[in-house]
Amino acid sequence: MANLAATFTDISGWHKNVHYSTGGTRSKYIALHPDTNEEYFFKGSKETPQGEIRYPTEFWSEIVSSKIGQFLGFPMLDYNIAYDSKHKQKIGCISKSMVLNSKNKLTEGVAYLTGFNSKYIPSQDKKGYTFQFICNALNKFYLGSHIDNIIEIIVFDCIIGNSDRHQENWGTIAYYQEIFDTIERDFKSNKIGFFGKIKNNFNKLLGEMLVQKHDTNNKLSKSDLIAQADLAPHKFAPIYDSGCCLGREHTDEKVVKMLGDSQMIEAYVRKGESEIHWEGNTKKRKHFELIELLLEYYPAETKRFIGRVMEKYNSDAIEDIIEKIDINVPTDLINFKLSVARKQLMFKLVTLRIEKLIKYL
Repeated sequence: MANLAATFTDISGWHKNVHYSTGGTRSKYIALHPDTNEEYFFKGSKETPQGEIRYPTEFWSEIVSSKIGQFLGFPMLDYNIAYDSKHKQKIGCISKSMVLNSKNKLTEGVAYLTGFNSKYIPSQDKKGYTFQFICNALNKFYLGSHIDNIIEIIVFDCIIGNSDRHQENWGTIAYYQEIFDTIERDFKSNKIGFFGKIKNNFNKLLGEMLVQKHDTNNKLSKSDLIAQADLAPHKFAPIYDSGCCLGREHTDEKVVKMLGDSQMIEAYVRKGESEIHWEGNTKKRKHFELIELLLEYYPAETKRFIGRVMEKYNSDAIEDIIEKIDINVPTDLINFKLSVARKQLMFKLVTLRIEKLIKYL
């Protein structure tokens, strides 16, 4: 389990890239690795409009869910522990950027949904954010093969109880560099100058699509999205931004109370809701209700992902991951570690959800 231990990095001296906005409601910024200049995203926990830290342990939920997801075979973005003595939230989680400037590009789900339906306004039509809407949008942009990835995310969210898989918390990555590499191989010999002209023209054709943007307000038109899907090879992005889970909203007092009442834990798991709706019902679906619907309409795909969870599931290993998640936090920062009670609750929630999930097979 050593490969799933959360590392600790002091990024106090790293350069902050202040030119880009990362969006969202959590305290976050982009930091550049001092040796490689690679981009990393530092995230604290959610803050209120008044600047108060709403859920102090939310970043821990992000890290724990990342490690558990990896253990169970899900394609996860890896989150680890970071410390910044100069930041308001001194400790949080850190992840390496999924994209490299001009080589590939992340397109968040919201771009496909609004590109498919220009009248759709996510902040005003939460009921319209349905599984079917997502499928229709992906099919429109020739990305229907990624419907399996959406199902996989729903299965993962059911395991951790994630309640915030909104339109910006999933996406695809277009690999433009692969096109350039292919062209360059074809014109390698004595036609390098010609290749340069092709690359420059291609860059000009794609325009803003070729430059990785960290500004979440940057939008692509429907024709841009179609061109992007048609021109560049795609992969579904690793599962990221999964911190709204594992009881992170509960106070320490509530956590202790829940540990002493199994019915409270059962009720909490049973009532957990998914942000992704199902067509024909205006109310949010419970996580397990959504699984049942997927088993009815997408039985093979859904059973495949649940089956993989069942094969890899080991409660002792999961307990070990959670127990040692903060082992690398220095002793002088011990106050930032997770409490024993919160670790115990995380373990109970995850194992209860997994055991409930695999009963569907």
